[in-house]
Amino acid sequence: MKINKIVKQTAADLNLDLCRITDGSELEKEREILEKRAKSKYWPQPFTNQDLDQLTKPALQFEDLKSIIVVAISYNNGGESPFLSNYVTVKDYHNHLQEKLEKMAVELQKNLKQNFNYKIFVDTAPFLERALAKRAGIGFIGKNSMLINPDLGSYLFLGEIFTDLEIEIDKALDLDCGECRICIDNCEGNALKEEYLLDAEDCISYLTQKKGIISENEIKKIDTHIWGCDACQIKCPYNKSRALTEAEQLEFFDKNLEYFLHLERKNPPTELEQTAIMWRGSRILLRNALIAAANLGEEKYFKLVKENLKDNSPVIRYFVVFALLKIDYKRAKGIVEKQIKRENNELYKNKMIRILKEEGEQNEY
Repeated sequence: MKINKIVKQTAADLNLDLCRITDGSELEKEREILEKRAKSKYWPQPFTNQDLDQLTKPALQFEDLKSIIVVAISYNNGGESPFLSNYVTVKDYHNHLQEKLEKMAVELQKNLKQNFNYKIFVDTAPFLERALAKRAGIGFIGKNSMLINPDLGSYLFLGEIFTDLEIEIDKALDLDCGECRICIDNCEGNALKEEYLLDAEDCISYLTQKKGIISENEIKKIDTHIWGCDACQIKCPYNKSRALTEAEQLEFFDKNLEYFLHLERKNPPTELEQTAIMWRGSRILLRNALIAAANLGEEKYFKLVKENLKDNSPVIRYFVVFALLKIDYKRAKGIVEKQIKRENNELYKNKMIRILKEEGEQNEY
């Protein structure tokens, strides 16, 4: 049996949904695109390495690289939440997939009856992961910049094994989105500027991870999103009527707004710490929950929001004030005035004064 087939069978035995092989050569086409983009206003993108060599030359990550084993697992878990993206699973997918790939490397050495050098990556290096997956034949790149597999859709987690083992490579898929532009027309943040061009500064998923004080326009865009956004994927025809994952570790972390408004930042629940959304810390989750409560404007959240005035972060205290005023200005006015008097952070004290004044002017009419 060819090594290529043995690799794929080993992956299948470990319930890895997709497995394909590519080499470590430079991603030349993607580099050309990035070189042009680097001269535009859409560069640099948040959370993206600006070194084009690091992005497009995977061989820089592993000495004597001969082959790259690319795997994908579906996280299509049926989650339907206005607060969390479907990729918020009960176990951090980085850890889940890392463990799978470690097992795969060990099993592969047994099945091949030989040792080889390898290094595992699960969203832990700067190279263009989706571009490698595309070249390996895992899927094609959609107009929303997501990797799409024709059978499983775009709800996919990716991982790679870089190795000095020589393996026959697979071909890329000869597929694209054709004339479809459903994702572009349904992007809630208006972040898809044109086909294959995402401006992360407008992407709601990015905004939910952007720390600190954000603008009124960004607050409106976040709406009720506490973490991530699936708008462009939900509407994608390739994600319709696809089989749900059976992996318990990838079940949806289905929590409501009250859960996050109750969040004790210094002592977060263990179940929350086991997810992938704690990498930016707990403060941003509580901030986004307060923004969601403000945008919903429902009285039932008033008391829960108010309790967070005791938080030691001035950012949180500011967004508590913001949310209270948005939910019920008359009820909040006195509470906010008292908070302003005892606020010890001058910067955020002034912000509170300003938002109280602005909301007061709007509520006069």
